Amino acid sequence: MNHLQTVGFQKLTRVDTALRILFDAVGERAIRLESLPVQRALGRYLGKDIVADQYLPRADRSVMDGYAARVEDVKSASQELPVILRVIGESRLGAKPRMYVGRGEAVAIATGSLVPSGANTVIMVERTTKLAPSSIAVHAPATAGQSIARKGEDVVPGAVVLGKGALLRPQDIGMLKALGLAKVCVARKPHVAVLSTGDELVNSSSKRNVAKVVDINRAMLSSMLQELGADAVDLGIFRDREASIKTALKKGLKTCDAVIVSAGSSVGNRDLVPKCVNSLGKPGMLVHGVAMRPAMPTGLALVNGKPVFSLPGFPVSAFFAFRTFVRPIIAKMLGVKELFESTANAVLSETITGIPGNLTYVRVVVRQNGQGLIAEPFKLQRSSVLMSMVRANGIVTIPEEVTAIERGETVKVTLIGEILP
Repeated sequence: MNHLQTVGFQKLTRVDTALRILFDAVGERAIRLESLPVQRALGRYLGKDIVADQYLPRADRSVMDGYAARVEDVKSASQELPVILRVIGESRLGAKPRMYVGRGEAVAIATGSLVPSGANTVIMVERTTKLAPSSIAVHAPATAGQSIARKGEDVVPGAVVLGKGALLRPQDIGMLKALGLAKVCVARKPHVAVLSTGDELVNSSSKRNVAKVVDINRAMLSSMLQELGADAVDLGIFRDREASIKTALKKGLKTCDAVIVSAGSSVGNRDLVPKCVNSLGKPGMLVHGVAMRPAMPTGLALVNGKPVFSLPGFPVSAFFAFRTFVRPIIAKMLGVKELFESTANAVLSETITGIPGNLTYVRVVVRQNGQGLIAEPFKLQRSSVLMSMVRANGIVTIPEEVTAIERGETVKVTLIGEILP
């Protein structure tokens, strides 16, 4: 079944169904691109394939200090009976050698220098003895291509070096420079409005008024957006008033590509966000209430072609709702087919339970012991326990049809931090 009955909500939608509804509503759309200097493109997603138009290396180069020579001349060389070669010159770094290596000849060569014509091997300097300024003794045979980086052995013209949607890493920046690119086409960062609702919310704590709650969700959600490669636009805190919330939503929809609203997402008298969203455009709320724990009151909407995410107010719930629904949509906006997540297999130290019919996320600490990895679940899994997210370095997902995973079973853990010793 796609929908489940629950107290407070008329129905809950399974996570996989909610994602499909959201993706179908958003539909296919062109990825907006921009051109950046290569050295400013670190951490950005490629907007187009990078296809090589040249060879790398562009010519045969030595990977050792030594002597360029002919294999045929040194095939009998040994420590007892070395082969004597005449040194006819030197291949210098940054210069094209003009000499030809003939029978019984060698050319001194440095690491990175071009291999002169006629030579088909490079003999390591450690396997030679200099007899005179113009002659050496070779004490070991060589093989064809030895210590030579061949033209095109790294990249050939027409090769797709980096694919569309790739996240540019430092080594990728190096490759782009090696290919002679000054600029690169990347996906434009989506601009996502982030706002919170609630009469109790303030920007900073006050010892004199314990009834107020510091709004940490905007900072957390904005950081998660930046980590993904999007630009967060902080719209601030808005009171639990329809006019106030509508004003904020209109601003976000007008200026940004998507909107995230924290709190006001449930079905109480002061949970006004779904009603306000529905008043601003079609189709409005697509899903309200998801069969997942935490983050059951999550709402997903599309207004005037732009996604609106109505996330729960508890920070832990907002965190999981973001990971489950916002991340894949941002990835879609960036042209990324699948966001990388690090996982590991670990043995449960305690039995964990799920809520029947709900996808359940369990926060764990993953530690290394002598036998492998151990996943230790937190005792308190409530949405209000923020320290469980601060200390957790892993998440175990319990499927809807599973009620418990027993102690001692091996589980797949999604890592959100470093494994502890």
